[in-house]
Amino acid sequence: DVENPLIIEGLAGIGHVGRNCVSYLADNLEAESIGIIDSHHFPPYTIVEDDKSLTPLQNQIYKLNVDGRDIIMIEGNAQASSAEGHYEIAYEVLDFAEEIGAEEIITIGGYGKGDVVENPDVLGAVTDSEIKENYFDYGINFDHDVGQIVGISGLLLGLGKRKGIEGIALLGETPGFLMSDPKSTEAVLQVMEKILEIDLDYSDLDEKVEESQEVLKKLQNLKGSQDAEDQQQSSDLGYIG
Repeated sequence: DVENPLIIEGLAGIGHVGRNCVSYLADNLEAESIGIIDSHHFPPYTIVEDDKSLTPLQNQIYKLNVDGRDIIMIEGNAQASSAEGHYEIAYEVLDFAEEIGAEEIITIGGYGKGDVVENPDVLGAVTDSEIKENYFDYGINFDHDVGQIVGISGLLLGLGKRKGIEGIALLGETPGFLMSDPKSTEAVLQVMEKILEIDLDYSDLDEKVEESQEVLKKLQNLKGSQDAEDQQQSSDLGYIG
């Protein structure tokens, strides 16, 4: 029972940007949990939590109403571990989208840069170039060289386009070597605030952003030391030669 539904997807991936964003939206806006996705295509392990309890791999489905529009959010700690699984789960989600009459999907993920990202951009890719203008006012960067989107975040939009469902993929720039990137998460959330016309409290993220920046500073220092050492070695070898 939904009205003008919008589906937002964010699962575990690079920097956990997608999952962190959707999980933060669900918690911050007190969304209602309405279901789960289980699949034999998820990796064959179970998570041991800090209190030593076990959590199976699954995706959570939430429902939230914003100004008369129902937002259906999918987040979780796993994606399929095979190409077949990615397609099967994507088609299941799209069947669900058709069942509830959803005509728009937003997918969220990370884009690994392979290096430290001081001020992460939010990169966008749309199902049709004509709808880019719908997102020009939200600070999304469409001037990028992303060549492909791996996993369900790309498949939902690519396959959904064939079913007449439009949408956008939001990719937060992230180093790619952080297990979780709160700074990239915050950048994407700021875009989602504008799209959904909501207000979010970032106090829970601030401390995590500071911690991640300290980690990145240490990595930069290590990289700088290594580069200096490599240059010295090259200089020494040149002298000997």
